[in-house]
Amino acid sequence: MIVDALEPGQQAVETVTVGVTNAVDNAPAWTQRWETQQAGHVPGREEVFALMLDVVERLVGEPARVLDLGCGPGSLAGRVAHRFPDAEVVGVDADPVMLELGRRTLGDRVRWVQADLSEDGWADGVGTPASGVDAVVSSTALHWLPADRLGGLTRTLAGLLRPGGVFLDFDTLLADDRATPRLAAMTAELRRERTDVRTGAPGFEDFAAWWEAAAADPGLAPQFAEREANRPAGGHGGSSLVTWTDALRAAGFAEVDTVTQLLDRRLLAAVR
Repeated sequence: MIVDALEPGQQAVETVTVGVTNAVDNAPAWTQRWETQQAGHVPGREEVFALMLDVVERLVGEPARVLDLGCGPGSLAGRVAHRFPDAEVVGVDADPVMLELGRRTLGDRVRWVQADLSEDGWADGVGTPASGVDAVVSSTALHWLPADRLGGLTRTLAGLLRPGGVFLDFDTLLADDRATPRLAAMTAELRRERTDVRTGAPGFEDFAAWWEAAAADPGLAPQFAEREANRPAGGHGGSSLVTWTDALRAAGFAEVDTVTQLLDRRLLAAVR
């Protein structure tokens, strides 16, 4: 595990590194800085990661195959690999910078797949067996999907997961502003205010500052060039709890519910 020295007031974050085969250049340092800024943006992140893996084990036992969607540099995928050493772990992301950092930090313990989850056929490169996948997990990534792509994604997930398999998504999932407009507005406002207090602290490197700093590293120049050439439109379209719940149920998931939440940041679970 890697724990960098932190400034006073910053939260210590342990980064599990597993099976490193090609840890070169500055990738582990960039990955650690990513972990630190993410911990500032998402309070309780480490505890939720541990809870996610507890849920996987309770519902499917020791998983043989786990997919991490929007895996970034492998924050969650690395923890899956550490908790379940015999599992095949596949990280899927469209961003070449994130995937390169993951490859250099975690090596081949995770199988890295570059694919855009908003496009049809993204799962073709995953190569899942006929017996299906035991669990699909994701953390603070799928809110970038356009809302009109959630139906296709959830149907694909239903096809990938074996019967009884589980999908877990830890993300900002907004409350229904039609049914509970005051509560929805309040929870979103409180989340933003509390996040701003942490990320605005002196010396804290936030999300935007991390990307700006990483872009100046010559060792990542090819990946940033590819990123700029193929940057998707994005748009936070898939961040509605109601939209996600409806899409998962329509795709055939037997059970869908929130396992835990802080304001409107939730761990949503769906059993196939």
